[in-house]
Amino acid sequence: MKRLAFFIILILCCTMAKAQGEIHNPNDPNFVMKNKAGLYLQYTITSKESPSTVTINGIKGNTDNLKKLEIPETVHYLNTDFAVTVINKAAFSNISTLTSVTIPKTVKEIKAEAFNGCTALKTIKIGGIIEYCGKGSFCGTAISKPIYTGKNLVYYPANLAEYKINEGTEKVLEYAFSDCKEMSAIIIPASVKNIYAKTFANCDKLENIVVADGNQTFDSRDNCNAIILTSENKVVKGCKNSTIPNGIKTIGRISFANTSISKIDIPNTVTTIEDSAFYNNELTNITIPESVSKIGASAFIKNKKLAVVNFNASNCEPMDEKYPVFEQCMSLTSVNFGDNVKVIPAYSFKDCTELRYATLSNSVEKIGMEAFKDCSSLSFIEIPMSVKKVESKAFYKSGIYEPVYNENMFIYYAGNDTEYKIPDGIKVISETAFYENETLKSITIPNSVIRIDDYAFNEAKALENITIPNSVKEIGPNAFRYCVKLKSITLPNAITTIENETFLGCVELKSITLPNSVEYIGNNILYWCDNLESVTLPKSIKSMDKYALNGNQLKYIYIPKGTMSQFKSMLNPEYHSKLREK
Repeated sequence: MKRLAFFIILILCCTMAKAQGEIHNPNDPNFVMKNKAGLYLQYTITSKESPSTVTINGIKGNTDNLKKLEIPETVHYLNTDFAVTVINKAAFSNISTLTSVTIPKTVKEIKAEAFNGCTALKTIKIGGIIEYCGKGSFCGTAISKPIYTGKNLVYYPANLAEYKINEGTEKVLEYAFSDCKEMSAIIIPASVKNIYAKTFANCDKLENIVVADGNQTFDSRDNCNAIILTSENKVVKGCKNSTIPNGIKTIGRISFANTSISKIDIPNTVTTIEDSAFYNNELTNITIPESVSKIGASAFIKNKKLAVVNFNASNCEPMDEKYPVFEQCMSLTSVNFGDNVKVIPAYSFKDCTELRYATLSNSVEKIGMEAFKDCSSLSFIEIPMSVKKVESKAFYKSGIYEPVYNENMFIYYAGNDTEYKIPDGIKVISETAFYENETLKSITIPNSVIRIDDYAFNEAKALENITIPNSVKEIGPNAFRYCVKLKSITLPNAITTIENETFLGCVELKSITLPNSVEYIGNNILYWCDNLESVTLPKSIKSMDKYALNGNQLKYIYIPKGTMSQFKSMLNPEYHSKLREK
């Protein structure tokens, strides 16, 4: 009888525990707990240490006909009281019958789309102060009044057109006005101290912005119709009627995104244009002033009417490779570089598929990496004599079909000949000039050439033989990398260094002789030269990388008589048996 009573008590205890929480594993941070109204709410433990906290993830089970939701302040689980501090992403979204929600004072964060699509939701009671509210948290609800907690503006209903933020408000949360597509005017009171880049994201009809006099953080100087962070002279938010005052240094991230702005003058005080600053607008032309030194990712992306860019930035940093600045500007046909431009930044006009005209001034000294890559409509470009450096793939996969060079530098070959003679007078063969050429079997280099830059003949897949004249004093790293059909090469007597990976992947190369001028050999110069049998090294070599001769089928290393000890001291022991004096 006592044993039976014990089992009954045990079953009752387990049932009670089951009613309160579903325990899968003591180490599993996820659990389910029943609230006062009988709903099973899902949680994730975010901290087991005091103060112990959880995130609420939603409701387990049927939500049909659910009208009221009260989120508990704490939940008791595993003998611990956990404070509910976060409402997770989409936790209660699309509960169409829900009309009211009570949020306890412990909750500080509401993540994106938490109540999105709760079409009947009209009443929100919040006991504490919300510090973060994600995008679309209350989108698609019936809430008709702004939500404030303490001195924070949390949410503004999308259907309202004009609004003056309450006096005393200090922080406008990040997505408070996001997607308010009917809003046309906003007044920021003197009390506001915090506004974020995305606070007014996608407010497409916003036309009038005023910051009240006396605000110590923001201003709207010169009736500019914008919000300016005073201490940094930075435009935080603009609209289609904005002007940018003199003295502004930074145009902030997404500050003019989706505003339908069609014309803007950027003053010569601006040094930085941040990511997506003018994303998806109606600009037809833009002038980048000389003062600009940095332009962020996608800064002018999707300006589909943008036809002309006047680029005057004299020494701008490389732009974003993954998210090109002028990508999807489908009308952009012309770019003009100003008289003081020294550098065409790397990636600057990458993927501008309709660009047809690029006019370079006589001040340009460097064309950055992939500056015009994939500009498939660009068929011709004139390179001024001022250009001293052209970086990798500057014109790769452009529409240019004739060789690009000036009197000093050979820059880009896009022909389909089997033989080619570089014009006399050329001094430099620039980076990737013959990159991935698939037709050239032989190239004649004139005696005027003194330098072959990095990757110059990289992956010239048909190249079989090449003679480099004695005028050449420098050959850059990877210059002949993956020339897979290269069978012979004559090197000049003037070079002192064989740079890293110069002949890497030249699988048809059987032997190579380094001239008597070479003093240093870099690493992996003959790596993956699978058919290489011998290399001849000169007495002039003073040092070499310990991996210099790695990665091939090398049988013999020929060296001058009397130099055996010299080369044994420089080479790894595995190569000592291959040394042959001659």
